[in-house]
Amino acid sequence: MLANNNIVFYDLELLNKPGLVWSPNTCKTRYALNLKNIPYETKWVNFDDIKTVIPAITKSSERPSVPIIVHDDKPVVDSWDIAVYLEEQFPNNPSLFHGNPAVHKFFLHYADRYINSSVFRLVLLDIHKSTGDEKLQDWFRKDRESWMRGKTLEQFAGNAQDNIVKLKTGIALVSSHLKEFLYVAGDQPGWADVVLLSYLTFLVSLKPEIFEKEVLSDEKIRAWWKRTEYIRKGVASPNL
Repeated sequence: MLANNNIVFYDLELLNKPGLVWSPNTCKTRYALNLKNIPYETKWVNFDDIKTVIPAITKSSERPSVPIIVHDDKPVVDSWDIAVYLEEQFPNNPSLFHGNPAVHKFFLHYADRYINSSVFRLVLLDIHKSTGDEKLQDWFRKDRESWMRGKTLEQFAGNAQDNIVKLKTGIALVSSHLKEFLYVAGDQPGWADVVLLSYLTFLVSLKPEIFEKEVLSDEKIRAWWKRTEYIRKGVASPNL
């Protein structure tokens, strides 16, 4: 989107796949901005940049992370906190929560556990390969394996087919819901749709063949994916 206002959005770049929109957490912010029709400027940072660029903005000693936006010189970190902030600051734009943030946060927890956990395992080794040079790949491995309870990346990724089965099980409930509603959030898209879009973008960006075969084979999900294309692309809603 055009950089014609004062929101700057920091997104995570894989050095071996420059410009690829892939990170589920930053996608939540990108798609929230798109859904609310808020113009912004994207600034890309890689895993190495985060260590210096983000602390310089937040002035915090906490572990630096993305997404982060800067609005009127104020940094806002964490995709959920950013969504809440956008809803408060831009109340006249399309709503993310439709007056009920608790329901959307519940779906976030559901999708984290039953959808994104499987996607993460499916794409983990691809992220490692795409992170950057050998030095950055080594850092990524050591950093991620430090919280994998003694497992290597390969062990944590596990069996791809097992992950696919779990992913399809998690999506099946959403598909059933979409038999009755146009969007996860109901008659209009909202934060819950942003979450699902973000997790499926995570998959399609790094494992498009699995996405096409195992996810879009569900006709309800396929129709919803097409219906929400304008959010992913950041163009005006077809209903406006």
